[in-house]
Amino acid sequence: MSPRSKEQHDQVRRERMDQIRRAFSEVYLEKGVQGTDIGEVAKRAGVSRTLIYYYFKDKMELIQGMFQEYFDAAKEFVTGCLLTAESPLIRLERYARFYLETAVTKPRRVYLYRNMINDMPIVFGGQSQDYYHSFLDSVHGPLVRTIEEGIAAGQLAEVEPVLLAQTYMGGVTGAMLELAKRQVTADEGHVLVEQAVSLIFRGIVKGTV
Repeated sequence: MSPRSKEQHDQVRRERMDQIRRAFSEVYLEKGVQGTDIGEVAKRAGVSRTLIYYYFKDKMELIQGMFQEYFDAAKEFVTGCLLTAESPLIRLERYARFYLETAVTKPRRVYLYRNMINDMPIVFGGQSQDYYHSFLDSVHGPLVRTIEEGIAAGQLAEVEPVLLAQTYMGGVTGAMLELAKRQVTADEGHVLVEQAVSLIFRGIVKGTV
């Protein structure tokens, strides 16, 4: 058998990391930081403990690595969603819809990120504030910039940009958590998402506040 090419090796690694990531999220959501066990993660991922130790030297490095992977994915989404040449309203609506629809279709992901934010002090210790502020800057920076562009374009209410961004984000987060705890059909979820988007934008669009 010929050795794997670099592309094949990278593909296998991505697939294994996806398995580990999904298994970690299940165990972490059920048992928290203290209860998360490498053996349990390996079992649910369908891989050996040895394989996980190949990627992570111990339990805490696994948890820190998984936290970082999820945070990096969030940063990448925010950048791709908000830092475009489209109208600020289009970007902001796409951003809100993504999170609200995720709350309906993948509620566990909402709880995953919420718990990760809350557990940062446990996972990163003395570096937790640095990680937290770095994450906020990478997520809220593009949002504030989009809000500023919307105000300058006359699309959004002429309110201090950071305050308007926090008001918008508060509406998205609140609606997201409410939708995540409900068990609704796809049709019911669609109606609720539309209602939430309408309410959120009623509060930030120029002429409505």
